[in-house]
Amino acid sequence: MFTKLGVLGSAMALALTTTTPVFAGTAEVIHWWTTGGEAAALKILVDAYEKTGNTWKDNPVAGGESARMVARTRILGGDPPTSMQWQVGAPLMALAEEGQLNDIDAVAQDWDKLLPKVIADNAKFQGKYVTAPIDIHGHNWLWGNQAVLDDVGIAMPKTWEELIASADKIRAKGYIPLALGGQSWQEIFVFESILIDVGGRDFLTKVTYDLDDAALRSPEMLKAFEIFAKVRDLVDPGSPSRDWNITGGLLINGKAAYMIMGDWLKGEFVAANKVPGKDIACEVFPAGGKTLVFGTDAFAMTAVKDEATRDAQLALAKTIMDPVVQKEFSLRKGSIPPRLDVDKTGFDACAQIAMGEAAEGHLFLVPDNVADATGIGALVDQMTTFLHSKMTPQEGVTAMADAVAATR
Repeated sequence: MFTKLGVLGSAMALALTTTTPVFAGTAEVIHWWTTGGEAAALKILVDAYEKTGNTWKDNPVAGGESARMVARTRILGGDPPTSMQWQVGAPLMALAEEGQLNDIDAVAQDWDKLLPKVIADNAKFQGKYVTAPIDIHGHNWLWGNQAVLDDVGIAMPKTWEELIASADKIRAKGYIPLALGGQSWQEIFVFESILIDVGGRDFLTKVTYDLDDAALRSPEMLKAFEIFAKVRDLVDPGSPSRDWNITGGLLINGKAAYMIMGDWLKGEFVAANKVPGKDIACEVFPAGGKTLVFGTDAFAMTAVKDEATRDAQLALAKTIMDPVVQKEFSLRKGSIPPRLDVDKTGFDACAQIAMGEAAEGHLFLVPDNVADATGIGALVDQMTTFLHSKMTPQEGVTAMADAVAATR
């Protein structure tokens, strides 16, 4: 299933990881990386792991939700995989609380010094690491087609006020102001960026982590909905239910000026021979918000008991956190490494911005992995209902606050 990589990149990753077999076993790994670009990144990890003398038994399942369901079913059936792809945060900790995960502290002695605190804290249960983080994907990126911006005669906006103010000029030239796929998981990136713009990181925390009723009914939230209502006029009629990659094509092909999407969109840029940071301008949005909403993929180690499989888990965790593996993996995945000490050479301009945000402590873990699942689900449902309706901003505020309150 893996695409063929350039000899140099693969050899580099293998040469600089452990070459003397310290452990020897087989790791069956459930994951959801099934596309070409994902497979190319995964091959870096697989090759490095097998260089340690262990065997990787691949078990790909398309789609994150499906992969997690398969893993859970295996665990409940008494036949757990050796390791499974997950994300750091509360859902993973729920598995640990059930006693379904092994700790990997034997190979994680220095990880607290190497990882951003928010990742370290959310990868540990009762002070011990139970998962090995392999990437960071930022969500609140504003992308701009540079050729379109040049044609219109505008620069990348720093705030929502500036973005909205540029819309008339963009339309006058025949372009769509904002490419948006009308699915709730895409729309929440837009909404979160508005919350940051209106009230900063603290307001985002109160709304999406704490689900605080006062914040949900505040004047700041009304202002956020006033901005969000204007998004209806920024998008094209084909927006509802459109997939993210199709939407990305509008930006890449010069039909839209802007798009707010996670940095996995860079894979589409590269496939279209567009250079991130040059052909496609980038900004953590809003600029100056000191908040990069992110998710981190990681590999959790199940509560197996036999020594050989346990050793295979430790070898896998050690390989995942190898600095060269992390670098070569992220260069292919479009992500950035969780390790703060990875050499930045070779990363595009947008990735280097993200690495700076991580180093400055500006990471904000995606609310889905922190907040009460029912409450955040109600918030997202009302957010998307509002966008696809003619509700007034005040009606949107009340509906969202009431829906969240009903889950408490």
